[in-house]
Amino acid sequence: MKWVFLVLCFAFLGISFVFYSTKDFNWNTLHSYVTNRVASASHTKPFNANVTLKSATTNLPGKRGPRRFAVFACSIHAIVQAYSFYTPITASSWTRIGYESIVIFVGDFTMPNILTARLNLSRAYLKKVGAYIIDVQCNASYAIKLSQLVRVFSGFLPDSIVNDNDDILTSDSDLMPLQPDPYRPTNGTDGFIFNAFCCGTFQRRGKTYRMFPMGHIYMKKKSWRAMVLESTLRAELLANQTNTQIRDLLSENMSLSFETISLYARREFQSVYDMNMAKGDAAWFMDQILCSMLLGDYRQKHSDFKIIERGRGGRLDRAFDISYWNRPSFKEFGDAHLIHDTILQSRNWKVFNRLLETLFNETLVNLFNDYHRQFMIAERIILKQKRSMLFSFFI
Repeated sequence: MKWVFLVLCFAFLGISFVFYSTKDFNWNTLHSYVTNRVASASHTKPFNANVTLKSATTNLPGKRGPRRFAVFACSIHAIVQAYSFYTPITASSWTRIGYESIVIFVGDFTMPNILTARLNLSRAYLKKVGAYIIDVQCNASYAIKLSQLVRVFSGFLPDSIVNDNDDILTSDSDLMPLQPDPYRPTNGTDGFIFNAFCCGTFQRRGKTYRMFPMGHIYMKKKSWRAMVLESTLRAELLANQTNTQIRDLLSENMSLSFETISLYARREFQSVYDMNMAKGDAAWFMDQILCSMLLGDYRQKHSDFKIIERGRGGRLDRAFDISYWNRPSFKEFGDAHLIHDTILQSRNWKVFNRLLETLFNETLVNLFNDYHRQFMIAERIILKQKRSMLFSFFI
């Protein structure tokens, strides 16, 4: 018995030496193993979020009748890691209040190694929580603006996921619903606009339009599609158009693509669409302007189309210091605008757990804590790769 104990002790010392003294420990292998295990589990045994959530959902899978979807997108080239990191957590927060989630990743998927360890991890956990993933290919320079504009074309999401009578709500990956009531449709109406009174008016094409925010607008898929197909903008694009390829891109059966969205955006915004975009500049609000115009014209054309304009309740905002998030209750807030990359720091993540524990049960909280740990391991991989590239450059 003593010999067994001694052998185990020496074995433990040997393993410890490998882990902590060698410079060549393969973090890639460790992370790839864990990530592949997560991805494998997501395909072989789908994660049923409705079983593990604290709050009962109102739109269970398999229930007859229309389903509700939250749609949000992010660029695979974004410098801000939080946009992709939050996607599984945000998707689960929508599941909690009766929505399924569709997450659209936008960017140049042909670039070598563009799906980093972190992106692959986020996508694996999205599958684990039951979200749908759609990839839209475009040049990297257009990825951020397209990730905003693609939501305007939600009416062209695949029929294999969303039916015409299903409801679609636009959102952001860093915007999390906390209370269910603001996101419930009003009976006898065709949808709602959340925080509808936020943004004033703007002038375009000789008309005055209300500016509506993209997070959130709620309508049936067929209404999202009709607002584009019946638009003046599409009529202008089709006028005297003999190019068969372009007519196909503008057809009612078109799929989400960079080429189709670019036709509409270049026609409306001309050179602004092809400009480099920075937050707050002329290109930054293209999605809100385009959606507000299309929806405004559609409402004017169809007087019986009834969409409710709502305000917004209290918001737990990322502008607040992290200490403000360290609270026993979140009942006063309707939603949360999530803190960006500093949330990944261990002390901030510990505070963020207060919110997670309020929304979800222990199973999901543990899942997200595991996700955070793996996300931080992936950072070590990225740093090691950068050091290797720098070292080889000087050699």
